[in-house]
This record gives sequence, C-alpha cells and structure tokens, in this order.
Amino acid sequence: MRVPMALTPLSIGSARFRVGAWQGAADVAYLAVASAAATMAPWVLAALRDRLREQGYRGVVTAAVAPRERDVLIGDGFGIRSELATLSRDLEAEVPRLADPRGRTRRGRWRDLDIVLQVDAAAFSPFWRLDADGIHEARTATPSSRWRVNRGTEIQAYSITGRARSQGYVQRLAVAARSQGRGLGTLLVLDALMWLKQGGARTALVNTQPDNDRALDLYRRFGFRMAPDRLAVLYRDLR
Repeated sequence: MRVPMALTPLSIGSARFRVGAWQGAADVAYLAVASAAATMAPWVLAALRDRLREQGYRGVVTAAVAPRERDVLIGDGFGIRSELATLSRDLEAEVPRLADPRGRTRRGRWRDLDIVLQVDAAAFSPFWRLDADGIHEARTATPSSRWRVNRGTEIQAYSITGRARSQGYVQRLAVAARSQGRGLGTLLVLDALMWLKQGGARTALVNTQPDNDRALDLYRRFGFRMAPDRLAVLYRDLR
C-alpha cells in the first residue's frame, strides 16, 4: 500500500494553491485553487506556470472550480476538460432514517485503502478515479470528515463526508459496478446526511457528472436539488 501524500501548499502574492501529481502521473500536476478569483492576476498565473514547469510538469489538471475561478483560468489559456453538476440539500428539513442502520457500515481504515481504490476504479471512468492522494485530499479538505465502508466480508462501497461549520459535503461516494442496485448507495447517502445533520450542518452539497443518471436519481430521491451553476475541471498544456 502506498502511503498517501498531502498536496503541497503554494502561495504566490495573495493567491493560494495546493499542488500534487495528478493520479500519480510524474508529468501532470493536480492544482487545487484555494483563494478567490480576484487573487489570480495574470502575473500570478504566469509565475504559477513557471513553478509547475520547474517541478517537471508538462501539463496541469485543476480540481473542480466555480464559475468565477473558471473564467479567470480560461482567460489564461486553460480549457474545460469536464464539468460537474452541483446538487444541494436542506438539512433543516427531515432526513429519512434507515430502519436498522446499526452494524451496516464501519469506519474506513488506512489498511482498507487498496480495496477502496479498487472500488473507486470499478465505479468511475479513468478520468474521475481517485488515487491514494485523492482519497487523502477528500478526507482532509474539511475540518471534520467521516469515512465509511460497508460492513461485511468484502468492501463494495465507501463514502467520505465532510463538514465545515454549517456546510456539509458528500465528498465521495462510490459503489462498485457489480454491487450497484443493492441499496449500498442509499445506505451511505443516509449515513452522510444523518452525520451532517447531527453535527449541525444546515446544507449538504454534492457534485457528480451531469450524465451520471444513476447518481443523480439517488441524490434527488433523498431531497437534493440541482443548483444552476456547474463546476468545471480544467486542463492546460505547460509546454
């Protein structure tokens, strides 16, 4: 099992970023924007590209960015690689309860990581798969987080949920393709919603691909509503 590495913080002027390798590739950077669009002046982005080239990267893929950050980066030569739909759920409304949730999930552990990565790979197309660093980033992106896997002889599904004050996030939810349709997605969504509500979150957000009908149907079934704006994942060649 490879030990996951945290993304490296990078500050240029007042702009804040986190940088690592995208899906373990030596020549493609993964860039998470951690400050507002207004901080990303042209000279900042030029310096950012220089820093990435100095580290040996020939291209860069961003984490999902909001419309304002997207527009600034597109103006710098980035292009849209893919988009994500955002759905929101009011947690002050009633959250359905499982009839008997006890014993159906357990806390994820680092020794589960290899199997969890196999589940992730079986649930998503190659571009959207997480590696060990991606799992670590999802777990540490918020002050509080919850990592759950299904209980049983074989891990078939997992979720990572995060909370920052009153805002909740379903960071990742994956069910292996062969195990879909067995209620594992329902189990993990309700686990996430109940944990967020009990922790004081007022709203839950989740992102998914706009053409992932199974995921969209699952989230809508439990009260999520589509937000008007989409997030974007961008790419830029650094050569």
